[in-house]
Amino acid sequence: MEERGYVESPVRIDAILEELNKTDLFQRIPVRHYSEKNIRAVHDHGFVDYLWKICSKLDEGTAIYPYVFPIRNRARPPKDLPIRAGYYCLDTFTPLTGNAYLAAKRAVDSTITAARQLLQGYRLAYALVRPPGHHAEPAAFGGFCYFNSAAVAAHLLSAYRKVAMLDIDYHHGNGQQQIFYERSDVLTVSIHGHPRFAYPYFSGFIGEKGKGNGNGFNINYPLPEYISSEKYLQTLGEALKRIGRFRPRYLVVPLGFDTAKEDPTGSWSLEADDFRTIGNMIGSLRLPTLIVQEGGYDTRVLGNNALHFFKGLWSAVYGREYK
Repeated sequence: MEERGYVESPVRIDAILEELNKTDLFQRIPVRHYSEKNIRAVHDHGFVDYLWKICSKLDEGTAIYPYVFPIRNRARPPKDLPIRAGYYCLDTFTPLTGNAYLAAKRAVDSTITAARQLLQGYRLAYALVRPPGHHAEPAAFGGFCYFNSAAVAAHLLSAYRKVAMLDIDYHHGNGQQQIFYERSDVLTVSIHGHPRFAYPYFSGFIGEKGKGNGNGFNINYPLPEYISSEKYLQTLGEALKRIGRFRPRYLVVPLGFDTAKEDPTGSWSLEADDFRTIGNMIGSLRLPTLIVQEGGYDTRVLGNNALHFFKGLWSAVYGREYK
């Protein structure tokens, strides 16, 4: 996969864990297995069936990259499974492998496990998962995302009270936007690079506000290709005020560190102190908060940025500075 520039690699998790393990911020919780019905609650049944079927047929070391996209005839998907990949995919660089379904399902299980900690009284929970999920739409995978773990968790939590999602990955959270676009019980907010230059290019515009019952409950903040940290923090402040007016019971944060300086998939320049401020601002909402790992690909600084974010978040939630 290296020739394709596959930056979504296992070392990302190791880089974050290396720094977080130096602290006493976290209590590790064993991951439980959950029914696939949680995935099917937000994803199309045919889409889920396809991912399982195609991935289960692939040998180790074999990868399929979509190359045919039958957008003109969505009613008749190609019969050949490898060719049908483009029927369900957003791009040409997200592979299907023998482990893709299993890894994505495990990421969902991890995220549900974390979400259920909030229901048991925890104030913060973190699902450190890969592959990421926020680009996965009801019937589409892409951007290294297969199942939308954060959306699965938000849907689960919404059965109890209102939920807000704050996506702070560099790229637009198109997946949860599509999943909740006609719902008013889940507020979806995304701060991201403008789609005129940033993946996925076709969504994330300011005029996309929701539809039907969901009108006004989808908020996009598309930002310029190059911005100062002050501009970013100002935008985050506006987003948090909007979330505050919604008065949710739970907050789900698809967290990307690809907003960092020199990240290979972004163009912004946030640094460790900025991430600490971001965490502190989000924590100031004092909501039971689930953090779900999304992007962030500069492993030289990934762990340190994560450490600063969680120190800021913890300090705000618990009302005392974490040293």
